[in-house]
Amino acid sequence: MRRDAVLLPALIIGIYLVFSTGPVIWLMLSSIKDRQDLFAWPPTMFFRPVWTGYEAVFGVGSAQNTATAVGLYDSLVNSVVVSGLGTLFAVVLGTLGGYATSRFRFPGHGDFMFFVLSTRMIPPVAVLVFYHMLYSRLHLTDTRLGLILVTTFINLGLATWIMKGFFDGVPTEVENIALVNGYSRFFAFRRLVLPMVSGGVAATAGFCFIVAWNEFAFSSILATTRAKTLPVKISSAMGATGIEWTQIFAAGVVLVVPVVIFFCLIRKYLLMGMTFGVLAKGPG
Repeated sequence: MRRDAVLLPALIIGIYLVFSTGPVIWLMLSSIKDRQDLFAWPPTMFFRPVWTGYEAVFGVGSAQNTATAVGLYDSLVNSVVVSGLGTLFAVVLGTLGGYATSRFRFPGHGDFMFFVLSTRMIPPVAVLVFYHMLYSRLHLTDTRLGLILVTTFINLGLATWIMKGFFDGVPTEVENIALVNGYSRFFAFRRLVLPMVSGGVAATAGFCFIVAWNEFAFSSILATTRAKTLPVKISSAMGATGIEWTQIFAAGVVLVVPVVIFFCLIRKYLLMGMTFGVLAKGPG
């Protein structure tokens, strides 16, 4: 009986690991296979690795100045800049908005919070035409600034709602102590409350970064050449003979790496943020 109690959880965890890490491992292996090994059946697990996919992705080596070069470097830089700054602005503004809605009650407070949440419900296709016309008038089409503004707007409601939940978990007595001793509310917020929700800020940044990094609909319409981001560039990558799957897999690995790096940087705060505030208390 005790053995069965151990085997069943181990089996469930094993199945979960296969389904969660299997696609990533398959992606990495496929990115270093040649065309013959890539379409071999049954799939080959032992093969001679080739790096033509990565050479084509970055336009270096044997693929330099050839028709097979995809050249994702500029798009990678665009994605890093747009996602990084869009996440930064959304988290900063969302933190301030979350604190304000957590600590102050004003007429229409509930309606305002619903409006904030409802911005996540709007399908991108419903507002694409408006953004396209607006950006054309403001000369923001195909610019990093335009995509940063869109990314900030997309994540602002999410960041505000999540951070409100974290601030709700901090007793108001924390600020009251500082106010009684003559300190300003901003001082209490910056020096007392904010350090207590640092895990929440990291978790919010993680969620926002994923949304910003994977954003496709707005980028595909508002950025056509210079400001094109990595997901859009990958989707339109066609080789001289059609779809070059090795290049697509290599580009997919490049797409995953920055997300892994970002979460490695915030990992020590992420678990605390996931188990405090929003998931433990819930926004209210």
